Amino acid sequence: MIPVLLLATVGCSKGERDTRRPGSKNTVNTTESFETSCISVGYEYWEASKYVLPYPVGKTYKTNRTHCSTRSHAPGEPDQYALDFGMGIGTIVTAAREGRVVFVEESGEPGEFPNNLVVIEHDDGTFAQYMHLDYQGAFVKVGQSVSQGDEIALSGDTGPAGYPHLHFVVTKNDSFEYPYKSIPTTFKNTKPNQQSLEPYTDYPAYPY
Repeated sequence: MIPVLLLATVGCSKGERDTRRPGSKNTVNTTESFETSCISVGYEYWEASKYVLPYPVGKTYKTNRTHCSTRSHAPGEPDQYALDFGMGIGTIVTAAREGRVVFVEESGEPGEFPNNLVVIEHDDGTFAQYMHLDYQGAFVKVGQSVSQGDEIALSGDTGPAGYPHLHFVVTKNDSFEYPYKSIPTTFKNTKPNQQSLEPYTDYPAYPY
């Protein structure tokens, strides 16, 4: 059993809000660009990527922090290659890649711990982690196989989220326990994304 406490430390703390939601006292830089450390890594060519956006075809959501942006996503951090999608509580989350569910936590209530998440292992041993999910918001169970595009959960505002969003990260095959090692990802069913998705940008999910 992976300790939930460790998994619950992942994400964007309430002191690191990066959204302009009403009442937020934090500001964001909407002109952030990729750091050199992200540009220099080997990204999979986006049109041949194994991944699709983690939401249904036809939907569009805006990114917040992306690869090598700020704070918890900064170069050298475990979430260097994580992506945050601005989704309201109860938004459908889909599998970005087929695999087997290896961990589910859904007992956290909005704004509280634990950090709700679904972890899916892929055939190459890597893990996709879908975090800050809604209370009792998982549609899948441990051991279940999922296909790319299957509905797996509802997004939320749990754990260290700070605001409603989906925190998506792919981690290496040694462990999905924090502090893990995240890896760069591109997506084949949206606008060109040679070095993955840019921050504070709308990305539509196209058919694939």
